[in-house]
Amino acid sequence: ISTLLTVLTFFNFNCTTAQEYKNLASAEFEKNLAKAPTAQLIDVRTPEEYKDGYIKGAKNIDFYKPDFAAKMDSLDKKKPVYVYCAAGGRSSKAAKILTGKGFKEVYNLTGGFDDWKNQKKAIVK
Repeated sequence: ISTLLTVLTFFNFNCTTAQEYKNLASAEFEKNLAKAPTAQLIDVRTPEEYKDGYIKGAKNIDFYKPDFAAKMDSLDKKKPVYVYCAAGGRSSKAAKILTGKGFKEVYNLTGGFDDWKNQKKAIVK
């Protein structure tokens, strides 16, 4: 019984301390972002994709660049980070990197910029 309790305590401790990012649909992403004046909005698409349109206030940090992880270190860990890409794949990976670096509040746009546009949300061109 002692061993079982030790194992269960270990798993419970690991589950409660793990940092996870949150996936948000376009409407919730927009609503939460509007309520977070200090939020950092990161577009992880390529510069070419970014030039075709982006969410107002987004900083472009290309996920495919070798210095991507290093650029993530320049962000403020105390402020929320909202991240998106074209369809949600790269931004999910970026969100995992951010939580792995100790960022506490990370939000990923499910469906990405494609869904944002399909939902007729405001974009900058």
